Parts: sequence; C-alpha cells; structure tokens
Amino acid sequence: MAKTFYTDFVRHCLRFYARYSKPKFRSAADKHNWSACDSALKGFNDSERVLLLNIYREGDTLADNIYQAAKITGTAQDKVWKLTNELERRVAKRRGLL
Repeated sequence: MAKTFYTDFVRHCLRFYARYSKPKFRSAADKHNWSACDSALKGFNDSERVLLLNIYREGDTLADNIYQAAKITGTAQDKVWKLTNELERRVAKRRGLL
C-alpha cells in the first residue's frame, strides 16, 4: 500500500501520543494533535488500543514494530497493518486532513 500524504505527520503525532501520556504542550497545534490521537484511539477496543500504542511507542521502524507485535500476539501482520492504517486515517480526519 502506498503512503498517503498524511502518513508521516500522523505517525509523528501517534509516536508522541504513545510515549507521553501527560505531556506539556508547546503549542495549540501540539495539543490538537495529541487530542486527535486520544479521540481516534477511543474507537478501538482495549486489546487493540494496547497493541497500537505498543507499536507506536517502540523505537524501531513501524514495519519492524508491526512484525514484532504480530509475532508476539499471534496476529496476522496484515490485520495489524489494517488496524494501524485505520487509526492513522481516523487521526487524519480529526485533524482536518481528510
């Protein structure tokens, strides 16, 4: 699947969100980005939320994090990719990119 125009921006937002549960925002935009991630994640069940947050929290590439998460949980990689793509789309919508 090709990257969308919002992929890099949204992944940056999600990594920040996953790593900082109580951040100090430097701008209103940072706060809106964090809130968009928070809101988007509420649409997933608890186990999906944990899986997604772990993927974005880890320091490796997203592809490697997805591979590791799929291996650990026994979930097919394509299912994990679909979850991440759906989350990224929801965040992009909440930020007004779609």
